[in-house]
Amino acid sequence: MLPLCLIIAADAGVAAGFNRDFELLGFKPYAVETFASAFGLIRQWQFDALIVDGDGDGEALMHALPELRDRSNAPIVLVWSDLSERRQIEALQVGATEVIVKPASPRLIAAKLHRLIEMARERPPPGSEERRAVVRLGPLRLDPRRATASVGDAPLALTTGEFELLLLLASRPGEFVHRDTIGRTLGSSAGAGDGRRSADMHICRIRKKLRDAGANALRVETVYGRGYCLRIEEEEAVELFAARHPQWCA
Repeated sequence: MLPLCLIIAADAGVAAGFNRDFELLGFKPYAVETFASAFGLIRQWQFDALIVDGDGDGEALMHALPELRDRSNAPIVLVWSDLSERRQIEALQVGATEVIVKPASPRLIAAKLHRLIEMARERPPPGSEERRAVVRLGPLRLDPRRATASVGDAPLALTTGEFELLLLLASRPGEFVHRDTIGRTLGSSAGAGDGRRSADMHICRIRKKLRDAGANALRVETVYGRGYCLRIEEEEAVELFAARHPQWCA
């Protein structure tokens, strides 16, 4: 799959230029004009790299870089016209992985991005041990280290793909997870259409297995055209529904 690249540029023309150039240079780019939009997308998608145009809002930049670093493990490349060594050092200290001073060709930026992505994949991301801790959501328990799942005291038999997908959803309860992130989690090397069908089949099987295990409080919802979301319902509401509609909970 092509590396997924988030581009943050306040100037719409600059954003469009980055978007066009990096699509031709072997990336799947997605451009936004505000840091707020970027933070929202980072919650939903797993990006391989972030490009920040530093010439848009210098004051917001130094506050946004630490938050980008906290929210994403992807390398952050800052591209700007500031020649001050002090400012470049400050940007690196607060979150930027690399600073590239303009003018710089898209090919140079792309080459550095590819190398940074390779380096990021070669080493475990910071805090990976903590993120591999046991995940609990209602009656569901997922142990990433042992690759085991259970509902209550009963084991839940899942394939490797089903386990990784359910772990991804359970780690972000109540938030939708984009199809691109799901495709990367499943490690699909197929085309976009095949990737969507694979995700749909995994979701269908996960729903059935949760239902058969009696995990009625857990619902895998479809966010049409975007992805999926795992929610946990109030126990009282589930019990009331089961009492009124036993045929659906059998």
